[in-house]
Amino acid sequence: MTDFFLIALLFIATIVTNMIYTWYDKVPLAFYQIGAGLLLALVPLFAHFTLEPELFLMIVIAPLMFNDGQNADTKTIRGKQGTIFSLSVLLVIVSVVASGFVAHRTLPTLPLALAFALAAIITPTDAVAVTSITSKLQMPAKIMNALKNESLFNDASGIVAFDLALTTFLTGKFSVIDGIEHFLVVFLGGLLVGILLGAVTVSIRLFLIQQTMNPAAVIIPYNLLTPFAIYLIAEGVGLSGILAVVAAGLVHGLSQSRFRLSSTQLQMENKTAWQIVENMLNGFVFVLLGATLPTVWLNIVHSEFNELPRLLVLGIILYLFGIFIRYIWIRFGFAELGVKKQKNSLRCIY
Repeated sequence: MTDFFLIALLFIATIVTNMIYTWYDKVPLAFYQIGAGLLLALVPLFAHFTLEPELFLMIVIAPLMFNDGQNADTKTIRGKQGTIFSLSVLLVIVSVVASGFVAHRTLPTLPLALAFALAAIITPTDAVAVTSITSKLQMPAKIMNALKNESLFNDASGIVAFDLALTTFLTGKFSVIDGIEHFLVVFLGGLLVGILLGAVTVSIRLFLIQQTMNPAAVIIPYNLLTPFAIYLIAEGVGLSGILAVVAAGLVHGLSQSRFRLSSTQLQMENKTAWQIVENMLNGFVFVLLGATLPTVWLNIVHSEFNELPRLLVLGIILYLFGIFIRYIWIRFGFAELGVKKQKNSLRCIY
């Protein structure tokens, strides 16, 4: 009952921050939400509040990633597969390995496996945070689209890499080659399962529409529950549930032309339902971040190593090193994987 009450407070704080942002939008919404979380942290019940990572991934991240997938610009993604794969997979692997070794050399007391886990946390870009912070700035549309398309997959890449590093730390078995191989199996396997399950769920959804089922009672709830089912199935077979829901979301996005055969009212109701879910869950993430920051800070301050200054230095080093790797990756054309080949093919055609 206590956990339910705390989660309800987090959602109430999300609603309140949305109201404040409506009145005064000069400050990014994410900052309001983190600040609200910090205020909630003053409530004694939040002193030891934790949300299980598996539960957080399934209930919060899975539907958000699925919705991002079904709303993605599939035409752009199909034209930029090489670039997206380069930034969201290859760059993630290189960044995690390189940043992991840098973290371990900077702070030798940090086990190598945990150094890789730390690198996996900070490597992915977060399009939600970027969109919130830059909402009032003039950002080039190409850059924002690139960030959104990349974040569809590199969030999942970071989660897979983090799980692998954490498993390595707990088991004590570590191999860079085996780790990368396992990463690719989980990554590609999750995509394949997601595509297959996405096709199945699209067929069922179309069948329900053709049978003129009640949208509010059947069709929309079915669509909202789809990412949870896909996530559980993919995780159950040892693959990436997050990547599976992203792939399934993309399949649903590609099928939008078939869904347009349904009534306009159903399309509007479905879109509204997903907008509500997306806004509430995005806000919940940042409010939860703010609510847990004091506990994390206290754990660091009172850690047995008492290495807070070195941890701060490590954070700055990893931040700068991450920017450096991304700059080098883009500067020397590694992000344009497959683009030159496509251009050459077009030249041959003409």
